[in-house]
Amino acid sequence: RRQKRGDQFITSFSVDQIIETSFSLDTFGPQFLWLPMIIAPQSTLTKKIMGPIVPILLFSLVHLTIVVIAAAQEGATDQILIFQEVFDPSQSQLAGMAKMFQFPNFVAEEWPHVLIWDLFVGRAIWLDGLERGINTRFALLFCNLIGPPGLLIYAATCILSGKGLPSMGFSDLDDDQDINEPTKS
Repeated sequence: RRQKRGDQFITSFSVDQIIETSFSLDTFGPQFLWLPMIIAPQSTLTKKIMGPIVPILLFSLVHLTIVVIAAAQEGATDQILIFQEVFDPSQSQLAGMAKMFQFPNFVAEEWPHVLIWDLFVGRAIWLDGLERGINTRFALLFCNLIGPPGLLIYAATCILSGKGLPSMGFSDLDDDQDINEPTKS
């Protein structure tokens, strides 16, 4: 909604509008980043877009906006108490999640959370595939559509190609090297 004050236009949005807009951005935005990784994984444009982690960080910032605004709303602490049921082994975790999905602010947080993490993993698959010369298209498609099975497909592709499991950035350490120390070059 715009209100004219002198020569300035002031735009004001309600909390619900900010959450809704952020939710839409985090729902649809990542989909455009999957396309170049799947369709043209070797392209210079794809490498310029998806090589840096910046796009994922930007979507994460939008997600954080949703989390902060939703947490500041009335009733947010009640939702946290219900969310505790998910981690209580004496209760049904599925029933606890079902209760949480009755709250629009939880859905607004949870769905982008899933999409952004899937994209993060998809990017890691794509980068590993580029580095090791492994076709990632099929795995990336499934990672986008149903998440973790895409990673399993990629691991299977790596094994079947004879290149071993993906390291995803981890390299074997010397027996005497601490995992917190930088690797020796």
